[in-house]
Amino acid sequence: MKKRVLLVAMLQLFMVLGGCSSDSGNDSSSVDKQKITADYVADVASTSDFVISNDNRVYLYGEKDFELKEIDLTGKVTSLKAFRDANFLNSRLSISKTGEIFLISPESDLNKDKIFRFENNFKELNIFYTMKPVSSPFATKIKLTSIAENKDNTYFVYDFNNKQMKRFIPELNGDVFVAGSEKREIKDGTGLNAGFSIVTKILSQNNVLYLIDNFDPGNSEKSFSSNIRKLEYVNNEWKVTTLLSSTTETFIDLAFDSKNEFYVLIKDKGISKLNLQSNTLSAFKEGQFEVRKENHFYGFPSKDIQSMKIKGDDIYITYANYLIKISDFQTKFAAAEKK
Repeated sequence: MKKRVLLVAMLQLFMVLGGCSSDSGNDSSSVDKQKITADYVADVASTSDFVISNDNRVYLYGEKDFELKEIDLTGKVTSLKAFRDANFLNSRLSISKTGEIFLISPESDLNKDKIFRFENNFKELNIFYTMKPVSSPFATKIKLTSIAENKDNTYFVYDFNNKQMKRFIPELNGDVFVAGSEKREIKDGTGLNAGFSIVTKILSQNNVLYLIDNFDPGNSEKSFSSNIRKLEYVNNEWKVTTLLSSTTETFIDLAFDSKNEFYVLIKDKGISKLNLQSNTLSAFKEGQFEVRKENHFYGFPSKDIQSMKIKGDDIYITYANYLIKISDFQTKFAAAEKK
């Protein structure tokens, strides 16, 4: 009789322990299989923008605490430079092939025409270059809102005030006009005949620039549109072509993987793929996003992902206070969808 009582007690204890090992009270092994394993989930407080170095370190700027932070390969976060200066609100970053980090500050009237560079082991932020004024008599002071390294030690920037794309060439300490009619419009064409509105992202891939350009109708009767556009050098001039336009969705980030597949982050929806042959979108990751790191589980809607970058086969996403790295993400996402 004592043996039977002891056996029943042991079974009850095992059932209690088994119920505590999962999030929902189901068998823990089945719950774990549905989650994507992350390399790390770093608590970074906030993210305005981030870049990835050649050795896979992340450098992140957050506007909540106005700091440049480094995330190493284990997910450890280190503060490198604290600003405590609201002039750097909504700043954007770019990184060179040699690991130099540049910053633009579009919200500061004093600094919006300048490109800054972190120096002295990231402890100082100094003015690196001031954009040349536009010669047009109707031009206003340059306001840089987007920047991207072209993988050739030159940088493409967007001047929001004058609606122009320009190219900054550090070796010549100068910049050159690329395209833009100076009118607020989504217009395909070359050079001065091409029109831009609000370029929020610039991505360089195989000597072609891909842009997110959101049309702001202002007081006109035209409706808002979010556009993915291509900027390429053809027959000795820069040609702008709109690949995809939507009046119902807002595109917020772009990335290519090692297979040259094109990913688009869509506001309030999730991650899609863009077929560059047909210029059509297909869903890649929507619905609930489930991630695990060791014994910690993180779940949130894919529509709440704030930004995305891909380096090779590794994806980096930001959500709320976190930056999440997932290596070999294509395989892991596919496996999670099958279970």
